[in-house]
Parts: sequence; C-alpha cells; structure tokens
Amino acid sequence: MSESRTVAELLERGLADWVSLHDVVWYSTHGAITPETRMLTQHVLGRLFEEGLMVPGGLAESGFEDWSLPISAWVGRAMDELDRFGWAPMGDGFWLRLTELGRKAAERSQ
Repeated sequence: MSESRTVAELLERGLADWVSLHDVVWYSTHGAITPETRMLTQHVLGRLFEEGLMVPGGLAESGFEDWSLPISAWVGRAMDELDRFGWAPMGDGFWLRLTELGRKAAERSQ
C-alpha cells in the first residue's frame, strides 16, 4: 500500500475515534512486518506528525493527553514503542488524535 493511501485511511479512521498504535501498524503493514513495511510505518507517522494531521498521546482520566515532547522527537519515540511491543501492540501503546487540519484532509479524501 502507498504511503499516501495509508495516511488517508488513518485520517478517515480518525474521524470516528482516536486511532490506536495497532491501527497504525495494521494499515501500514497489513500483517507483513518487513524492513519495507517498517520504513513505510515510520514515513506514515512522520507525515501525520510533521504535517500537523494527527497528534500522539495517551488516554488518561481527563481524556486524551498529547505528548509533551517536541514534534521532532515524536517519530523516534513512536518507533521505540513499536520495537518495545515487538510490532504487535494489540491495544497497548500510544494513540493518535485527529487535528483540525487532519479532519479537513480526511473529509476531502472521502
């Protein structure tokens, strides 16, 4: 699957709810974890973060809490989490919330 299509699918999914790390892995790899799909995942996350389409964070009592790290550190932390979960987060790990810019992009691609 192409990077652009994967980004579009994740944005569309974000219209309904927060997007899980598991969703990111699935849409990027479709279950085939290879060096190429790992690189695709990294590029997808980079686009989502750097283009201001989605923000990573965690779920807390107060709701969604954005990561407090600078944007430049988000992809590295995300990849570290994927490695920590063996690329099979199964509901664990961070979540992504759609930004207003991401919502507009998702609505345009529908």
